[in-house]
Amino acid sequence: MDSVYNLNQLNALVQASPSATAIYNSRNITIASANEHMLKLWGKDDSVIGRNMIDAIPELKDQPFIQLLQQVYDTGITYQGEQEQADLVVDGRLQSFFFNFSYKAILAEDGSTLGIIHTAIDVTELVLAKQKISETEERLSFAIQAAEIGTWELNPLSQAVFWNAKCRELFGFESDREIDYKSVLTCIHPHDKENVDLAVQAAINPKIAADYDLRYRTVSEHNQQLRWVHCKGKAYFNTQGEVYRFAGIAVDITNEATASLGEQQLLSLINNNAGHMSIADMDGRLIYMNSSGRKMLGVPDDIDISSMTAADFYTPEELDRVQNTIIQQITDLNGWQGLIHLRNCETKTEIPCEVNYILIKDPFSGAIIGRGASARDLRTEINAKSELKRLATIVDISEDFCNYCDLNGNTIYINEAGGKLIGVDPLNTQGLNLYTYHSVQSSEEIRTAILPELYKNGKWSGRLDLVHQITGEIIPIHKQLFMIRHELNNEPIAIAGIARDLRAEINAKNAVDKKTKELKSLLQEMKFLADSVPAVVWTSMPNGMLDYINERWHERNDISISEALEIGWTKTIHPEDIKSVIDRWSVSLSTGDPYQTEFRAMDKHGAYRWWLVRALPLRNADGEIVKWYGTNTDITDQKELERQKDNFLAVASHELKTPVTSIKAYAQVLEMMLKRAGDTKNGGLMAKMDSQINRLTSLIGDLLDVTKINSGRLELTNVPFDFNQMVLDIIDDIQFTSDTHQIKHQLSFKRMVTGDRDRIAQIVVNLMTNAIKYSPDANHIMVYTEDHDTEVRLCVQDFGIGLSKDKKDRVFEQFYRVSGTKEHTFPGLGLGLYISSEIIKQLNGKIWVDSVIGQGSTFGISIPLIRN
Repeated sequence: MDSVYNLNQLNALVQASPSATAIYNSRNITIASANEHMLKLWGKDDSVIGRNMIDAIPELKDQPFIQLLQQVYDTGITYQGEQEQADLVVDGRLQSFFFNFSYKAILAEDGSTLGIIHTAIDVTELVLAKQKISETEERLSFAIQAAEIGTWELNPLSQAVFWNAKCRELFGFESDREIDYKSVLTCIHPHDKENVDLAVQAAINPKIAADYDLRYRTVSEHNQQLRWVHCKGKAYFNTQGEVYRFAGIAVDITNEATASLGEQQLLSLINNNAGHMSIADMDGRLIYMNSSGRKMLGVPDDIDISSMTAADFYTPEELDRVQNTIIQQITDLNGWQGLIHLRNCETKTEIPCEVNYILIKDPFSGAIIGRGASARDLRTEINAKSELKRLATIVDISEDFCNYCDLNGNTIYINEAGGKLIGVDPLNTQGLNLYTYHSVQSSEEIRTAILPELYKNGKWSGRLDLVHQITGEIIPIHKQLFMIRHELNNEPIAIAGIARDLRAEINAKNAVDKKTKELKSLLQEMKFLADSVPAVVWTSMPNGMLDYINERWHERNDISISEALEIGWTKTIHPEDIKSVIDRWSVSLSTGDPYQTEFRAMDKHGAYRWWLVRALPLRNADGEIVKWYGTNTDITDQKELERQKDNFLAVASHELKTPVTSIKAYAQVLEMMLKRAGDTKNGGLMAKMDSQINRLTSLIGDLLDVTKINSGRLELTNVPFDFNQMVLDIIDDIQFTSDTHQIKHQLSFKRMVTGDRDRIAQIVVNLMTNAIKYSPDANHIMVYTEDHDTEVRLCVQDFGIGLSKDKKDRVFEQFYRVSGTKEHTFPGLGLGLYISSEIIKQLNGKIWVDSVIGQGSTFGISIPLIRN
């Protein structure tokens, strides 16, 4: 609820109570509040409010009431007194009175006592009447009537009920007709009827003979008036154990019950209030804190709030401000209200709160007896305001047109960008209407179509035109309109709008349309050009799916272009070539390296033709591949020429091998004969002839290897051998024949290798002899071996002429020789590195070269190790 808790409101309920009521708020039994009925019973005025009972009513010093109150305060157990005597000074003299009263503890959620509610009914006259009942029946009857006590008697045999007029009134019977027990039950509240009947049956049962003492509600059969009655009775049994009489009294306790209910309702209302509520004495010791306050300030339910002080809920600085500044400003009329930072005693989190302090005064004496506080947590509100402030800032600095107007279109707000767009001052919107800065056509659309849509669905978006208020320029916009509704009754109260200037967008679109038209024309030209070249031209998306093939495709292929797009082109590839083609294409797609391969594809006549395929990636400014451009060139004729060449080389090298072998034998015999005859000069010439025959034999061997490679007949054997020992043997052999270069080595590999020793040795020999051949001005080369766990690596470094970047990858091609100013002086067919690279491929290894022009080259190979 919005109202705050204070003891003045509680005092108002006490004052309104129809029975004598008082509230005590400490173990010293300080009188916090007492209504006129209670003051009258005490014989005191309101000066006793705020005082301890022992000081306010000193005649009670030697009587048990103060001790009983302290007992209730300590235990929290309600005490009820019936017709108990109290000696009070009334009208200037000490008199004896008798009361029915209750001391009921006001408990906190943790069970601790916050205060005591005291209600009392003066039954002095009843007691005095009872004392005199023995004197005369008439005086007894008079006393009962004077005390408004009902008497009743139930005949257990006839079930007839006899009662006096007061009792008849309490049970709601107006006539003097005879009443039986069954009729009595009909006038008891439905929720109490069963309990009453059970109590009666227990009282008249000789085996139980329970005391009949019950509080319950009656409902008048005449006007449905509800009363609370307190009934007491006793059953009388004869010597045979038969009940012959059941009689008692009934007292109206409606006022007492109503007062008690009001107290409970008030306490429940306070305890369940959403805001923090607390009461403290003037020394800052807490007396009470409601559930919301405990939750906000981190006080567990099982903690006695009276053990805490204000210091537990403030920082030292804030506590100093409260005690030395704020409390001094509290007035007894208006209290104090403002911003204070409380602190959660568990998490130490500071909580900004709007706090209202009031002084609690004794309503009779006017003495200040405590301090009440209510607090509202402002964190949610502050966060919401911050969000609104940020939102307002965003709107103010937005480059979009933002406006807010009432239902008639009168502009309430327009941001700076909006004012600039239509040429108005955003700080002066008086007289500026929604329809004045929209075109005539747009204004009509707003009235006839858009407003009905806003009222129906709450929003609209679409194209409209603004009018610049100075130049008259028509400004195309895309606008969004929203209906703002009242948060309580949901009634429309305003219209908000956001608009985007479309001029730049429209201009950009026109420019794009122009460029698109030009691009289409250019694409047509490019298509014409692509269809004019003899090769098949195609493009692919970055994922490898073909999206364009030129018309040349139809000349050689049997399937249509539409069938060949994406991956349809693979249908034409020879089954033996399909795997290598797809694998190489996948590698290029994943690495971005240029794509090149050769494969056989079926033509429209059912024959397979050879194609050379090359593709390069097109990258954007960020280096990302956006397109692949490729060509397919028919190389069937070249392949046929190569086949014929290979056949020729195979036949020629095979045919040359026999006569060369014979010539070598003759040359060796002649060399031996000449040297024996002493003709050393001609013997030396024959030795040189033998050396050239060896070179010719090596060239013929290379040609034979090439024909084996091209025909797929190059076979390798796998045997274990010592790799480093093989390298050392080759170094010794080459070093023996080379007097110009020293071969230095660092051999770190120390394991056995399983493979074709002769072919691997052929590669190493080729790398070493090339290093010597292409570094004529150097005096040494370097040989390294390294162990890379799963592979052996060998590198040969020279310090010769080096290779340019464009030639590094071509040195491994068949018959390729480095060309230039000096290179033509180096002999050879250009087959050594080609043969080496093909052997390495069959070994599943790698071969590479790193080179710098003028500084030399390093050729390297790596061969996987076969695990035994």
